[in-house]
Amino acid sequence: MKLITAEEHISMPYANKIINDYLKTQPADPKAMKEFGRSFAEGLVAYSVSQDEMQDVDEKRLKYMDDNGIDVQILSYGDASTNPDMLPSDQSIPLTQRINTDIAATVKRHPDRYLGLATLPISDPEAAAQELKRSVNELGLKGALILGTAKGGQFLDAPKFLPIFEMAAKLDVPLYIHPSMPTETIRKNYYSGMNPIGFNAIMSTPGWGWHMEAGLHVTRLILSGLFDKFPNLKLISGHWGEFVPYFLERLDEATTPVVGNPLKHPVSYYYKRNVYVTPSGMYTWPQMQLVLTEMGADHVVWAQDYPYIKGNAKDFLANTDISDADKEKIAHGNIEKLLKLK
Repeated sequence: MKLITAEEHISMPYANKIINDYLKTQPADPKAMKEFGRSFAEGLVAYSVSQDEMQDVDEKRLKYMDDNGIDVQILSYGDASTNPDMLPSDQSIPLTQRINTDIAATVKRHPDRYLGLATLPISDPEAAAQELKRSVNELGLKGALILGTAKGGQFLDAPKFLPIFEMAAKLDVPLYIHPSMPTETIRKNYYSGMNPIGFNAIMSTPGWGWHMEAGLHVTRLILSGLFDKFPNLKLISGHWGEFVPYFLERLDEATTPVVGNPLKHPVSYYYKRNVYVTPSGMYTWPQMQLVLTEMGADHVVWAQDYPYIKGNAKDFLANTDISDADKEKIAHGNIEKLLKLK
């Protein structure tokens, strides 16, 4: 069974340095930053990775793929703590261009093993749209991965971000809506005061918080009427849909009768038609079973979330109680169709 995994992260040392150097210049509460850093150091133990794992694409990663049944990884710049969109536009635009050019160069060196998704300077929507166009048409990347909300916690359903989605629809490429760091206000109000301190970090990010935010992000895009404007637009959502598939019936029940609702269809219609869901390495049968029940096998794509999640990516899928035809769709067929690989 051929296996393509769709959410596999890399980083570049120059990008990390540029972003970290900029962050050091920003005003901050020293006590709050110290506590924040301690919380992350003590909380994210299960998901700690080395920069070597993030940056190596020519040797160890390929061996890992061979050892764990992965034929192709779809690479994206995915270090949420060093998101290029943290920078001012005059820095984020050239940095994302450099990152995307390097991703494309990696794919060119290993065309049988890698594909790529672009990163975008989403706080400058026009520039982001043009970078998506360049990445697809000139570099051969297959879409883009968006690292959470824009600067200041802005959700992308705001009208000013429409050019990004318009360009994705025009190019007919998917956008992967990935979690990222919650804003300081969210962390303080929702994810502080727990004991031990490490619970604060883990619950604000991979334990709970960033999944809720990413799921809300996709839901807000649906409620904005985005898919009535662009019916062919496709999104990808990881971690079994960031809670949304578990609430589709509730969302329909609650939102359909809202006075002034402009949507042509219920939320679930757009979700099941325009969203593709991946496990992001959460290889758990109850969640997969529910997603398959809600979405059907045609809208599930495989992903490991390397290097944050490691292990055999093929065995879990191969041993699930679904048909061989559905396994083939999920392992490679759906993503090949979505990215027009065949």
